Amino acid sequence: MPRRRVRPLVNRPIAFALVLLLAGCGGEPGAPAADTASTAADAGSVVAEPIAQLPQGSLEAVALDVGVALDADGRVAVVTDRVRPADAVHASLVTVGESKAAMLAIAWRDASGAEIDADERAITANGPAVHTFTRQPEGGWAPGRYEVEVSVDGESAGVRSFEVR
Repeated sequence: MPRRRVRPLVNRPIAFALVLLLAGCGGEPGAPAADTASTAADAGSVVAEPIAQLPQGSLEAVALDVGVALDADGRVAVVTDRVRPADAVHASLVTVGESKAAMLAIAWRDASGAEIDADERAITANGPAVHTFTRQPEGGWAPGRYEVEVSVDGESAGVRSFEVR
């Protein structure tokens, strides 16, 4: 089984640029590349440098976000670290690369570090993907600090904290 790499998460603007860059790949071989530098500069965006192609069987986590609303792609729409007791909290993990079989796991913990919920799912990845986990306790969240940790094949892909007020 190919070895999986889980790197520390990069900051959100770089991860977003990476996902956009990878989503634009796959054009016809030999076709000229679009002039993304001038388009991005015109829009005031940061242009990501091209990255080396990931080896077959590699899967990397590039962004982990927590929030209370999802966009059309199932990704956290607005990252937040404060939620209300009645909110459903979403954790979205963005991955890039390929894997015929990988296991994602999430642990939800309270301020003391005690696990209050956990979930896992098997995935098959072929390019950029968003994986979302949601938790809304019956009766609402108790006020306090919480954290979520997502793992890919047993290796931590990131931890995010949030507070319920």
